[in-house]
Amino acid sequence: KATVSVLNWRAHTERRPKTHFLHTMKGLTHNLLACLKCSAFPLQVKVGTAEQLDAEFDAEYVVRMLPKLDWKGLLVLQENLKEFIDDEMTALPEEQPVDLHTNEALLRTLHHILTEIKVIDGVLECPNCGARFNIKDTIPNMVLLEG
Repeated sequence: KATVSVLNWRAHTERRPKTHFLHTMKGLTHNLLACLKCSAFPLQVKVGTAEQLDAEFDAEYVVRMLPKLDWKGLLVLQENLKEFIDDEMTALPEEQPVDLHTNEALLRTLHHILTEIKVIDGVLECPNCGARFNIKDTIPNMVLLEG
């Protein structure tokens, strides 16, 4: 028996062109996903293959996204993707800075994590219950198979 989440991206992608932004497993998508089995957040990202994208830095976009993002989720993502984050980028601090909207270095790091790293294949893993959700061809499959 399968439990299908509202965020079943595979079904979502069958109705839209492959170029649609939400079809790809990027940081922004990761920050929206929780475990279907126990509702734990954030999920760990185990990267098989990933691709670096070139996206023009847009500070205004990142600032608009800030209220929608979970800082703890961003910290987990930063740790999981550290091999894909340039060394010269400013690391995200443990607590979200009050002046983040004016800190260009941190906004650039967020932009990079959210939009410029695309996970091609890998696994999302729940740190609480161990449930695993495959990422295949950039699409996180949020179907939980109950046995």
